[in-house]
Amino acid sequence: MKPTEEQRLRAQVSDLVLEWYSDNADADLDQATVNDFKRLIRAAQIVSDEAGYSLSRWVDTGRHAGLSWAEIGGVLGVSRQAAQQRFSPSGIAPTPGGNWIVRTRMTAFNEVAALEEEGLKGNELVGAAPLKLFFVPRGRPWRNIRVTAFGTRETSKVKRYEDAGWKKAVVWGPFYYFTRPADREAPPIDRAAAG
Repeated sequence: MKPTEEQRLRAQVSDLVLEWYSDNADADLDQATVNDFKRLIRAAQIVSDEAGYSLSRWVDTGRHAGLSWAEIGGVLGVSRQAAQQRFSPSGIAPTPGGNWIVRTRMTAFNEVAALEEEGLKGNELVGAAPLKLFFVPRGRPWRNIRVTAFGTRETSKVKRYEDAGWKKAVVWGPFYYFTRPADREAPPIDRAAAG
């Protein structure tokens, strides 16, 4: 992007909040009240949030179009590693070739079935984000499960799964996701004790 294009875009974004204010306010900015400034700050926050969401979507689209993390980092003025850490799901680096499998529209109600389905296809869970689960192909069946554990008092539940041969893949809210190859024998877990 040329510097003049960048300046014009920045001015348009800056003007967006002021235009919104002038369309929705009873007074000019020089007569604004404390409540008017609160509304302006909230409007600027919404613009900032939307810009962040837009940036994430464009980075994701650019990755799918073939941009490397080094190229994205160069555009953003940061290192390859910084771009990858900021925009990779759960901060996890993709496998060589970037062969992610992303399941979208995942909720607490449908993701257990998706975990099992992807495992049967030979895909290991490697990350989670809002409404998304991320898998990588492993070429053999995997077991991917979700366990609910609230707070530190349930760390023993998590430890029982780890002691039984499960690898903790990701933690998202109260959910702990574990994974292991389906063909690996693991000692049984006392389900009554594990919850």
